[in-house]
Amino acid sequence: MVPSTKRKFVPTVVCLGLAWAGCQSAWVSPTAAEIRISNDIVLHPIAAGVWVHTTFSDVPGYGRVPANGLVVIDGREAMLIDLPWTDELTAALCDWIAESHGAKVATVVPTHFHEDCMGGLAEAQRRGAVSYGLDRTIEIARQKGLPIPQIPYRYRTTVRCGRTTAVVTYFGAGHTTDNVVAWLPGQKVLFAGCLVKSMDSNSLGNTKDGDLAAYPATLRKVQAAYSQARIVVPGHGDWGGPELIDHTLRLCRDETPMTGG
Repeated sequence: MVPSTKRKFVPTVVCLGLAWAGCQSAWVSPTAAEIRISNDIVLHPIAAGVWVHTTFSDVPGYGRVPANGLVVIDGREAMLIDLPWTDELTAALCDWIAESHGAKVATVVPTHFHEDCMGGLAEAQRRGAVSYGLDRTIEIARQKGLPIPQIPYRYRTTVRCGRTTAVVTYFGAGHTTDNVVAWLPGQKVLFAGCLVKSMDSNSLGNTKDGDLAAYPATLRKVQAAYSQARIVVPGHGDWGGPELIDHTLRLCRDETPMTGG
């Protein structure tokens, strides 16, 4: 665990030349900017008050694996949509938010039960964050002895961070039977999580907890609901636009169950 004493972060920022004024929904390339908190935590701004956090973990059999989530900051409040892999990484991210932006992580929203989404849930709750979880996610967490999100919802909930709104919705099974997506309407950002794959992915990855038969129909519902999305963020790899959903639908065509990735 990371000690609770304050640490001074000196993040490295690369190629940060983005003008936010009047640009609430500006698309930002994954290579446009980088804020490196540590070797295992990197952030990229993608819209006003919104960053992709990418954290790394050594996964047996797969090596060093990155996983994405969102940081949303509005005033003195912050929200995490998906948490880092571990309590230690979550503590470091929360400390950076506090020291760099004067904000406290008040809300966390895991998009399914895997550790790349809610591995740091216990640390976030220890720090006083309120957590939201799909009823299916909570049921699975109880069965597996995992930390349990506090506020259940069924199908859809609206979560606020200051004046920023996130709409979290369950469209059906895919990567897992409990995967949800989070939509930021003000920024037109869709955090699709592990349901959607990056353009360089050549398979659906780990589907052992999912439903390959339902996967395409779930993606089409997401696609229809958020056709206006300007930025689509997958659970792993580079983000882009709605073409990521089309790419994932193509991967569904000949996919067979896999246990890795």
